[in-house]
Amino acid sequence: MNISDLISEQKTFLTDQLGEGLMQLSQACDSCLDNELSFDNLNELLFSYMQNHQYARLAYVLDTSGIQLSANISKAAILPEFKGQDLSDRPFFNAVDEQHPIYISDTYISRTTLKPCISMVHSICHNGQFVALLVFDLELEKLPLPKQDFNLDDWRQIKGDPEIRSNLFNQTRVNSAMDKSIDTVHNIAVELLNELGAFHLKLHYASSRATIWTIDNPYNYHVHVLEEITSPDICLLYPKKDYPTDAKVTQEQVKEVFDKFKHMRFMDENLYLKTGSLNIMNGTIGLSFSCDGNHYLSVEDFLENFEDTYA
Repeated sequence: MNISDLISEQKTFLTDQLGEGLMQLSQACDSCLDNELSFDNLNELLFSYMQNHQYARLAYVLDTSGIQLSANISKAAILPEFKGQDLSDRPFFNAVDEQHPIYISDTYISRTTLKPCISMVHSICHNGQFVALLVFDLELEKLPLPKQDFNLDDWRQIKGDPEIRSNLFNQTRVNSAMDKSIDTVHNIAVELLNELGAFHLKLHYASSRATIWTIDNPYNYHVHVLEEITSPDICLLYPKKDYPTDAKVTQEQVKEVFDKFKHMRFMDENLYLKTGSLNIMNGTIGLSFSCDGNHYLSVEDFLENFEDTYA
């Protein structure tokens, strides 16, 4: 499942969790809508609701022209000075009508708190007519969102700096110090991943360094320069660990990946691999090329399609 589908699932969850309460409040707002709006009653209704809503940051009501009918209602105060402002440029404004009574906006950064927020909007109907919009701004960090476990499903290509790409054929690969010891570096990399507790390893071929993340200390990474990554003594720093049973990459695939990295490093004088990374736990390959482009894909896709894509 891709990221956009997962985000849609989270929005559906929020609709299921919060939609009924929002609908009930919108119906209660109807009692404040007689021939003319009862401003104070509407504000008091929203303020009372806010006291029992742990996720909401702000509530307000707009008419069908986008003009604010209520005050800005927070948990702490009723702010009447915001009545009358034109909010018709808000992206959710045209998303709600009689046929679509509820809408959840995309996430945005609040102008006041500078934190990620999301707005839930519900139509308010009076005598069967769509007359207003009830808006709740929700603090994203407080929402009861379920955990989403997502992995890279699709091959991704990310283009880099256009200036670098335009000069691709004006540059040629220069043998780095790591290139001269690439077999040793790869053997040590395989050992670190297969036997010594590393789960994510990135080789920077042009600058001759390696970045390593270990299972025992996943929140910190270690940077090793050439003299360290080409010496088997580095293995003394990383105690022996059993290969993770939940790794998505086999030990045989680890060696095969680095063999492919070597080919890509020397495959062309203009277009060649600059950095390569492997994460055995999520099974992801990361590639950065001399054109400043980047590829992210699964180990299975990388190995299965290598001849067609990179050879």
